[in-house]
Amino acid sequence: LASAFLHQDALFLHGQERSLARYGKYRTAQPANDSYAKALLPCSTDKGVMLFRHWMSRFAGGYIPFKGDTPMPPADNEVVFDVWNSHTKNCKYCLTALRRLKRVRAVVFLASALVAAIRPKVLGVVGSVLSALGLSGLGLVVSKLIKMFYRYE
Repeated sequence: LASAFLHQDALFLHGQERSLARYGKYRTAQPANDSYAKALLPCSTDKGVMLFRHWMSRFAGGYIPFKGDTPMPPADNEVVFDVWNSHTKNCKYCLTALRRLKRVRAVVFLASALVAAIRPKVLGVVGSVLSALGLSGLGLVVSKLIKMFYRYE
């Protein structure tokens, strides 16, 4: 569910990126006189960032200008929310999770069918129907999770 929070502003960020490019303000870092470069951060993990920003200030004039193609074409929702091509197909952890979720979905739907067909004698008709519906609902929830590995919106 963390990705639900992280991906919620993808379209907004794309619009901001286009706006920065349109007005010529697209840069990969701020000038050396920004307050972050002078900040004292207590975490040892921030040392690399501080050293990089110091190097950038000293040798690159404080920022690295964007020298790419600045007229950015608008991207439709299919491109912005395409998680498969932008991440999943290249991430071994996501591919493993996707494979496992597909197996879980198949097992849950198979169990639902088996409960509905075989267990009425043991669980009774009502118990069998409720169990099959519960398992089918679980299968649909897993299917929703699987869709999030392909397209996020």
